[in-house]
Amino acid sequence: MSARRRTRGALAVVAGLALFASAACGGSAEEAAPSGGTPKPGGTLTFALQSAPLSANPRAFTDSSSVYLTRQLFDSLVEQDPGTGAIGPWLAERWDVNTDATAFTFHLRDGVTFSDGTPLTADVVKANFDDIIANRAKLNPALAPSVANLTGAKADGAAVTVTFGKPSAPFLQALSSPGLAIVGEATLKLPFEERTDKVVGSGPFKLDAFSQSGATISRRTGYAWPAASDDRAGDAYLDKVEFTAVPEAGVRTGGLQSGQVRAIGDVPPADIQALRDGGQQVLARPNPGLVLGLVPIQERPAVSDVNVRKAIALAIDGAEVRDTLLSKDFAPATSVLAKTTPGYADLSAKIRFDPAEAARLLDAAGWTRTGDGVREKDGQKLSLVVGWFPIYSVNQKALELIKAQTAKVGIELKLLEQTGAQLLEGLKKGDYDFFWTNATHADGDVLRASFSGAPPNFYRIDDPALEKLLQRQIGEGDPAVRNATLAEIQHHVVDQALYLPVFELTAVLATDAKVNGVTFTASSGLGRLRDAWLS
Repeated sequence: MSARRRTRGALAVVAGLALFASAACGGSAEEAAPSGGTPKPGGTLTFALQSAPLSANPRAFTDSSSVYLTRQLFDSLVEQDPGTGAIGPWLAERWDVNTDATAFTFHLRDGVTFSDGTPLTADVVKANFDDIIANRAKLNPALAPSVANLTGAKADGAAVTVTFGKPSAPFLQALSSPGLAIVGEATLKLPFEERTDKVVGSGPFKLDAFSQSGATISRRTGYAWPAASDDRAGDAYLDKVEFTAVPEAGVRTGGLQSGQVRAIGDVPPADIQALRDGGQQVLARPNPGLVLGLVPIQERPAVSDVNVRKAIALAIDGAEVRDTLLSKDFAPATSVLAKTTPGYADLSAKIRFDPAEAARLLDAAGWTRTGDGVREKDGQKLSLVVGWFPIYSVNQKALELIKAQTAKVGIELKLLEQTGAQLLEGLKKGDYDFFWTNATHADGDVLRASFSGAPPNFYRIDDPALEKLLQRQIGEGDPAVRNATLAEIQHHVVDQALYLPVFELTAVLATDAKVNGVTFTASSGLGRLRDAWLS
């Protein structure tokens, strides 16, 4: 199948807590800070982040701050268009995939150089994949599923063939991320642990300084290999970008309002309207992947009954959660996946608020009301434990509102706040009836990462029909065929109430009125700042 045919189409349990703790990471079509006239070069963009980047090594960390930085320094073989989700050319001008998606051959474009002046060659690209294999145990856990079956790479002239031991159709999307970007040979020669602040990439910026409080990057000259969706070739407009950690959300917002910084990340919903009212620009994009919701741990007796799970889903009003706690930038869930995810299927007719039907299902399942209003069956209260992790500012309030909603039909939710370590241990032991989660990933394969019965299978899923569909989609190279399978999976998950979707998490950035050209990536992270400029 040719790359050009594929790019016309649209188009992981992440180990440890990487799957569960993605709620604050950060891409409707791409939203950009509007242009204030003719772009002009020069100036420094000061950008306040919730936390400092943990490393400039793109394979070490995939938290939002690190990804914001590394996307500016490194280019990828392919890109994922934020508007369409399609995979397009970048450092590779074209590519071919064999029929079972186990071999990917990339034909490199000419004239690409790294920031130290060395050229991009097939041997350097091969060395990148050799390095990934050699350091597989040291990679950030979020990258592990994408390269778990990687067996090697071979250079042939200006082409590189990357091979896998099993079908790996999602690899192209993973390859578009900064985590699998191509790094220079000088970086590859360093031990993995020493690459934190010593990196060489082919991107439009180079790293000037890196510390525990932030990082500074500056424009490099001679950049002439933009991704396919970029409107122009040429160098970045900005002279520098200074990323600074400002952990307190209110301080970040105040810094933007006072002019101390010109852009901020991780804008809390409570501050969005005040920023708009003050003339600042607010940019928002739903995170692709699994929406925020409740996943049942199916070995727990009460939620092992599909009708109980369905009843709880019907008792939750995602629109009320959005309207009460969030802003117009957020949307109630209309599927297991967010609308920005390639392979998304609209299931809004199935995801509905219907407390009367919820009560009917619970009655039919033998759960009857008691004096305190909590339903009971065989002497057991319908009292369910929800494990959650406070990585996103609205999590607690959202769960408290959901608790109030479900109480109206006789369900008691006990909200158990956990640390990351406690949560992982609790999932291993099966201590919860539900787990509040999401997973940000710009590919429908996030469904396999979330709902496969393969180890570690924290949700105790035993569903052969679902597993067959999940495994089928990773071997389907035709995007249309694969999307049809992904739609089947979403219908199955909702029909069996294997996930109770609530609302789409949304990445929100803000800039002052004179910042132009800031965009999102397809994963709702900070886009490439090459086209950003100050008016």
